[in-house]
Amino acid sequence: MDQGPVSRSSIAPHRHVIGFANEMKGLEEWLANPEAGTQLFSVTGIGGIGKTTLLMEMARRTRDSSVLTLWLDGRGELATSHNFLQSLEMGLESELGRRRHADVPLLPYIVSELSRQRTILLIDNGEELDRMEGWLLSSFLPRLDTASVLFVMASRKELPVTWLTNPYWGDRTRTFPLRLFTREEVHEYLSGSGLEADIQMDIARKAEGYPLLLALTVDWFRTRRGPHRSSRDIPAILSAELLREVSAPELHQALVVLSLLPEADHATLNHFVERELDESEFNALSTLSFVQATSRGFALHHVVSRLLREDYAEHSPLKFQELRKRVFDFLAERFHGVNKRQQMRDAAHVLELYREFLPAAHAYANFSSHFRPGEFRLYGPEDLPYLHRYLEASVLDWQNELVWMEDYHELLDRIAEHCPEGICILRDDRGIPLAFCAGVWLHASTKSLLERYAPGLIPILGHGEEGRHEQAPETPDSICILLAAVDVDRPMYRPEELGALLMQQWLVQMTSGLRGIIVTADPHLDSLFPMFGFNQVKHTGPSALTKWELDFRQSTFSEWIHRVIRQTSPVEAERELPLKQKGTDAGLNASELKQALLHLTEADVLDQLPVAGRLNKSGAEIKAIILGMLTAEDPPYPLTPLETQMLRDIYLHQDRNRNQLADSYFMSRTTFYRRSQAALRHLAAVLRNAIG
Repeated sequence: MDQGPVSRSSIAPHRHVIGFANEMKGLEEWLANPEAGTQLFSVTGIGGIGKTTLLMEMARRTRDSSVLTLWLDGRGELATSHNFLQSLEMGLESELGRRRHADVPLLPYIVSELSRQRTILLIDNGEELDRMEGWLLSSFLPRLDTASVLFVMASRKELPVTWLTNPYWGDRTRTFPLRLFTREEVHEYLSGSGLEADIQMDIARKAEGYPLLLALTVDWFRTRRGPHRSSRDIPAILSAELLREVSAPELHQALVVLSLLPEADHATLNHFVERELDESEFNALSTLSFVQATSRGFALHHVVSRLLREDYAEHSPLKFQELRKRVFDFLAERFHGVNKRQQMRDAAHVLELYREFLPAAHAYANFSSHFRPGEFRLYGPEDLPYLHRYLEASVLDWQNELVWMEDYHELLDRIAEHCPEGICILRDDRGIPLAFCAGVWLHASTKSLLERYAPGLIPILGHGEEGRHEQAPETPDSICILLAAVDVDRPMYRPEELGALLMQQWLVQMTSGLRGIIVTADPHLDSLFPMFGFNQVKHTGPSALTKWELDFRQSTFSEWIHRVIRQTSPVEAERELPLKQKGTDAGLNASELKQALLHLTEADVLDQLPVAGRLNKSGAEIKAIILGMLTAEDPPYPLTPLETQMLRDIYLHQDRNRNQLADSYFMSRTTFYRRSQAALRHLAAVLRNAIG
């Protein structure tokens, strides 16, 4: 899968290779040093990550130099030592025209030729290296001790530990695990693709930096010319390509299960599969390029995991939902029995599983992005200039209304000085901040900060917090968020995309047993927070302000996720409907309800429709009841704010077709149809229940 059209270089019409900065730097250093001896570069990564392309770029770099460059394909040329030496012999004949005399043994001849001049040996598909490991270390490499040969080995598997710990060759070995493209690199690729800017942005967001998916998606778009190309049509085109590595159907099912788990050992996997895997079948998973060994078993590469989930959800939606529910119950049950680090990983994984139920489009958060932020790292003083710049320019105004605008920067400085652990930062792959939120932990040392910068917040927090202000700084458990901002100057990141990722990262931190408090008068935030399980808390302050809390000190992880799902998931909401509500819409079918919605502003027409007889109400009464439900700030359960918005856009506004609406909600047409049908069912249930 690291060949031809699926390589990184195939993304642009001309040969345009980006990335590989560290790998090419290593090559340049070896070339520039005439005293460099024999060394080994180990290039590793999942299929389609660009290993072959890197070797081709190295060969291109050395083509015009005096260094001899030979290429071997490990699929056949690492089977035995004889195959290996014979392939080198043919390479020497092809490149230099040299032939071995019949009376010269093969091994001495190869060693002599490689020692005569500086040589780079590029070995692709090096998965079979372990077959020759002993011979290479004991019989071949020692003969090149004084030569100058650079071996570059590309393999899906990491180099065996015996190489890294070898007392002589370990220091001569460098490892280069290939990474996904950064968002900046993806945009550099796409800038030469000839595609429209909006399609480039969506490809960058959905390809998640995976070179193979990026290349195939761009090629797919190029074959579909015309004005009707849309990002909603981007398919999960990699599933079949990746699964070519899987021959046994039981392994395919195991991979589907593994795509829903952060990782799994043998027993855990067998808990979910239909037919249990024996030990040999389980171990066979480790031979796949996209399966990674962990301390707890196996884990799927996250890009492959997402693609398999999407493919399974598309083709077997009911089975997918049921399996996902079982996985969630499993993770919730084990949550308090694992360490804090694993808890945070499980929390992040559960949020990823329920991404499709979160609002794709929101004023402050777009949850459709598959971008993975860089490694989480605590705030450091070097971050402060970035945070001030984002605070100055951000259009994502999450600031607390009780803090004066002219105090924002000074307050950020004080939080950084006295309460740095209250700053949560979202970073890119290089560790540069992309977004942040800053709050004050409620303890004795921070009470003065609130009194100085947000005195109106103290009565809203309530008398119950007074004792908390006397807590020692070492034992805080509650934080009040006051500032937040994102980097709006990076065109490859949408502000609402960063807002969603920041929210998710902060939520994961809270799951470790903390309480978050946010006070706001922003209606957009008031609609966002309930979707993440925040509770609205009464207070004695101004009525325009709403106090929101997310409290993990007492609430369990399972309870929180259930609150999130109830707000966003049609499937889970229907499962939890009271018995009276279930089936109450049996006499009101979908087509009748659609008729009523399409003529909702025409009371005289409603009088003539079957719905009037079914509900025993006049057209004017039906109009008032349904309009009240669709415009309510807090719609009746199980309707959600997102569902009422969808119904208004479809049946009341009627200014866009379904394809345009699906695009505006950042959903596929299939997902939009499924969600709109669920909204109809919920409206029917609520309508019958309200009328009696």
